[in-house]
Amino acid sequence: MNAPVTETVAAPAPGAPPPPAPLASRIADTFFTPTRVFEQFRDGSAPWIGPVLVSVAVLVLLVALRPLFISNRQFAEFFLQKAAEMGQQNLPSVDEMEARVWLQVGIGAFAGVFWLVIRPLLVGAILAALYGLLLGGRAPYRSYVAVASHALLVSTLGFLVVGALQFATGRVDLALDASLLLGPDARGVAASVLRAVTPFSLWATALLALGGATINRKTGWLGAASLLLAMQLALAAAGGLIMQMMAAKAGGS
Repeated sequence: MNAPVTETVAAPAPGAPPPPAPLASRIADTFFTPTRVFEQFRDGSAPWIGPVLVSVAVLVLLVALRPLFISNRQFAEFFLQKAAEMGQQNLPSVDEMEARVWLQVGIGAFAGVFWLVIRPLLVGAILAALYGLLLGGRAPYRSYVAVASHALLVSTLGFLVVGALQFATGRVDLALDASLLLGPDARGVAASVLRAVTPFSLWATALLALGGATINRKTGWLGAASLLLAMQLALAAAGGLIMQMMAAKAGGS
């Protein structure tokens, strides 16, 4: 009598890091138990493409749904208003702008997708420099990129929330940032800095600092969060100053 044939599965090698959780599980844990996600990026593979594709899908969805709630004319008027605030001259009429809205939307969507792809790479490099040069971190660059791609899902959530509110109200200019404290017509460097402060940007900054500390097996992360926030505000101030200079130059020409 032949012995029954049984199928055996090789056990994982001793000490081998476990595979990362499925994407859906990692996304949910990023919002509710982020440390559990970031711990998976310490050793072995550190996946980062999945969250980027989710963010791209959200962007495409909002672009596709926008005409159902906000007309091309509203969008054209908003675009021309922002262009005028930046000091651009010889702007087309609202009718001319409305006729080529889809060209502007297409260019903006392409630029948005490109930014969503390179964003975790840039933020990961900033995290690697911050922790590697200042805080004694030894984690590989890919781990920082994985932390960034997951933490930045919070900013994607903010984009989705603001988009939904804009659709519900029909207001393209609706925002959820601290510049609301200065009034709806706030301009200048101070307004640019406050526009960078939103509940979602603060949340994402905290997650980035927490993720960097977790993959480096460090307990403190508030100092890193403060440095990241200071860098964000400095960049916003520099951007606001440049826009103000461009507007002044255009006004004086």
